Amino acid sequence: MEAAREPADHGGRDVMAAITARAGYMMGTNVDRAWTPEHAAAWEGFLELSRRLRRDAEGVLDPHAELGVSGLGILGRLASAERRTLRQTELGDAMGLSVSRISRLVDSLESRGYVARRPCPGDARAINVELTDTGLEVAGRAQDAVFEFVQGRFFEGLSEAEIRTLATVFTRLLEQEDVDGSGGC
Repeated sequence: MEAAREPADHGGRDVMAAITARAGYMMGTNVDRAWTPEHAAAWEGFLELSRRLRRDAEGVLDPHAELGVSGLGILGRLASAERRTLRQTELGDAMGLSVSRISRLVDSLESRGYVARRPCPGDARAINVELTDTGLEVAGRAQDAVFEFVQGRFFEGLSEAEIRTLATVFTRLLEQEDVDGSGGC
């Protein structure tokens, strides 16, 4: 697995060598046969950066009422919704979460007074989730903290041309995934 273990020539470090080695661990000799070190650095670097940014964003949110990224996603969607209300199933679908996962998250947010469950007036089987005034305040503070984090940890390290390139690449890959029918975000 020589190709996967070598860091890329453009700024690779010992840390990157350990990260890119994961490609070989996950995909075996396929990596040696088909990939350059840059392939491994691109794939594993993307995964590692995503993992670190998500973990660190969770850390930024911790002081904000023990709110995680998924909880903030719920509060943010509710803050943007008409009457700050959505069906619980719509929230789960929008976030790609199972019924049990969205229910547990809403339970947690409800116990802190950030949301309230209400029967859906048009469908007795459905439950609406409504953002409370407290939840709106918490969401606003948390959104500000995450925005500052993303600006500092992600965008400030990139040029405008690099941002455009990333946007183009990720858009194309996500559109390709949607066209292939292999899922979407």
